[in-house]
Amino acid sequence: MMSTTNEFEPKRRMSPTTTIDSGEVVIRSYHTADYQQCREIFTQGMEQLIKLVTQLVFPRFCWLLAALSAFVFLAAFKYSLWLVPLYIFACLVMLSLLYVDVYLECWKFINSCLASDLKDIEKTYMANDSSHMWVAEWNGKVVGMVGLVHNESHKPGVAELQRMSVSPACRRMGIARKLLDELLKHAKEQQLEKLVLTTTSAQTPAIRLYKKYGFKLVAVFPYPQKLLADLQYSCFDLRLND
Repeated sequence: MMSTTNEFEPKRRMSPTTTIDSGEVVIRSYHTADYQQCREIFTQGMEQLIKLVTQLVFPRFCWLLAALSAFVFLAAFKYSLWLVPLYIFACLVMLSLLYVDVYLECWKFINSCLASDLKDIEKTYMANDSSHMWVAEWNGKVVGMVGLVHNESHKPGVAELQRMSVSPACRRMGIARKLLDELLKHAKEQQLEKLVLTTTSAQTPAIRLYKKYGFKLVAVFPYPQKLLADLQYSCFDLRLND
């Protein structure tokens, strides 16, 4: 994985620091010194996605194997009982290969992010007024992050929410909500008209949070790999002028 080293911290825009819960959690702008911690938090968060994707795609395959087992047992009673352990072994191999496929696909996504926008966070998120990244600091350590991007690929007045992630050890502390509150405050200050985001159907906790904040589902499209057809991409938007 690539990393960058800065000999000095470039001039950056600082949004007002937000102190939450009697100073326990602080939402602030990204600093160059946060670089490695942000990459680690994102990686840890996406590693949790492997479990979520597995829980999403495995049931269909398990039901298919269970349905097929009835025919295998009938054949075993007619021909040979050895068919049963052979079938069980084949099932374990198939499910193991499916898990490996999920694992590799998730890491493919992680590595692509680390090699693109998270390779140079300053350039991607701190280069213009409409883009920004915030971190959540707790007990002197960065435990959460979220980014907002507006570049040439976006229409005027539209920015994209990206890389929302909270350290697994600090989940259910309301950190994601506090990060999102700060992002929305900034977006309104910049007079943005709409926020967009894309997530997977496996990330149900994040989807519930976005819906609570008024994000509307606007499009759904399947994952390109047919083996993981149960995994879908969900696109949401939030109109800030409504």
